[in-house]
Amino acid sequence: MDVWAALLLILVGTLLLASLIAGLVFLIQLVARSLGAHQGGWRRLVEEYPAPCPAQGQVHKRQTLQIGAVVYKRCVTVGIADEGLYLNVWRKTVRIPWQDFKRLGQATLYWQKVPMLTVGEPRLATVTVPSPLFELMRSRLPNELLDAK
Repeated sequence: MDVWAALLLILVGTLLLASLIAGLVFLIQLVARSLGAHQGGWRRLVEEYPAPCPAQGQVHKRQTLQIGAVVYKRCVTVGIADEGLYLNVWRKTVRIPWQDFKRLGQATLYWQKVPMLTVGEPRLATVTVPSPLFELMRSRLPNELLDAK
């Protein structure tokens, strides 16, 4: 076997290996994104509360929230408006009316105790928010939700 044939084999082998690795990375990201949206409840929120427009009201970009079991780190745009809470993740926006928050609990997010809100009855999803963001939302939440705490 001459040198050129050996180099060609090495090149083809390297390209095949790189393609295989790139394909596996793409597949893993696709599966993780799909499972994450399903387990966290984001997909159910998108189906139930599609927003007719981008986030309105007091808009806070690059927020970290937890929806169900999935933490969305610095990729959520939050809008606090009279008509509801806007959440935007992955170019999809939802508007959850304030009266659809049914329970207020407590969870841990990055080693801190923070408020966890339950959406819907029966439960559609939970939304865990940092305390400073919750304080901005507090005046718009239903009184019976805050009194029950």
